[in-house]
Amino acid sequence: MARLQPLALALYLALVVALGLVRLEPHLTVRFAPLELEHTPPVVSVVGAVARPGVYTLEPGARVADALAAAGGATAEADLERLDLALPLGDGETLRVPARGEPVREVVGMPREAVSVNRASPEELEAVPGIGPALARRIVAHRPYRTLDELLRVPGIGPKTLERLRPYLKP
Repeated sequence: MARLQPLALALYLALVVALGLVRLEPHLTVRFAPLELEHTPPVVSVVGAVARPGVYTLEPGARVADALAAAGGATAEADLERLDLALPLGDGETLRVPARGEPVREVVGMPREAVSVNRASPEELEAVPGIGPALARRIVAHRPYRTLDELLRVPGIGPKTLERLRPYLKP
């Protein structure tokens, strides 16, 4: 009987630990809630060949075309072919509407070559609007990507963020 006592005690302790884990398991699950950064309305500056240059608060998810409409539309001398009207705008950006014959320079709203998420350095990824140093490092750490949809596995990139980044990126 003395030999069975330690065995019975060990079985009893194992049963208590197992039941405790089963009871605690639902409380140990980590649940991540999506970031609510997408609901901040972007405030953008619209300058150049527009009817009413100024600073405008737009709806979340606004595009270059929305900012142009908020500024009263383009003037007759505006060169709209140099703008990507479907490009999403972020908070704090300046949209410069170029006039015909104006020298070309890098401005928000102009089409640019997409950055490869598989080949770009973290510094090159940081040049993309909406990607900071931490997100650039996470994108690099989760390589390779066959499609841009695989960026959803990167912490900090949800469906809305991916759609905002999609015009700037390629696999």
